Amino acid sequence: MNELNFGVIWEYRAIFLHGAMITAWLTLTSAAIGAVLGPLVGLLRSSRIRIVSLAAGAYVEAFRATPTLVQLVWIYYALPVITGIQLDAFTSVMLALGMHEGAYVGEIFRAGINSLDKGQTYAAQALGMSYWQRMRRIILPQVVKRMIPPLINEFASLMKLTSLASVLAIPELLHTGNDVISTTFRPMEIYTAIGAAYAMLVLPIIYLAHHIDRAWGRKAA
Repeated sequence: MNELNFGVIWEYRAIFLHGAMITAWLTLTSAAIGAVLGPLVGLLRSSRIRIVSLAAGAYVEAFRATPTLVQLVWIYYALPVITGIQLDAFTSVMLALGMHEGAYVGEIFRAGINSLDKGQTYAAQALGMSYWQRMRRIILPQVVKRMIPPLINEFASLMKLTSLASVLAIPELLHTGNDVISTTFRPMEIYTAIGAAYAMLVLPIIYLAHHIDRAWGRKAA
């Protein structure tokens, strides 16, 4: 047992593939929730209505100031006590990660809005445009392009966060690996393979973000 045997990875390849598919699906569904919540939160945080801005800010800070693992466990165990609705483990993790993602995407969205020259807003106001008209016609078309690289990086971070789902026994990569370890007693080989699997999933996403950022930087120059 002292010698490394990576043949065990090939032996359990079907199980690892299934775990990778669960990881990918959990990432995509959580990202979809974040993609819907994020722009809404960003717009609400930029609102001139103070109570709306404060409420959106409280949501963002609640998810930024608490550990993601605590958020997952709280939604799975505490939310049913409050609402009387029992969610299954996958839905709980998907909701928790989606809301977590919504807070960070909202900040990316808000930062993109604030990065624009205020003169454009003043000019639109002078033309009599409403807040939503300014957003739709002037602000958002420019902001979306600036947000894509950080959004892709955030998507990569989300994929790594899905490993936390193992605490609720969701059969993603990490939990699958732990199950195999309990059978094979090969933690070195299994955890190495899990790390390599995450790298293969995440590195192309990070590379895409850097490539887009460089390409657009060259165009801007």
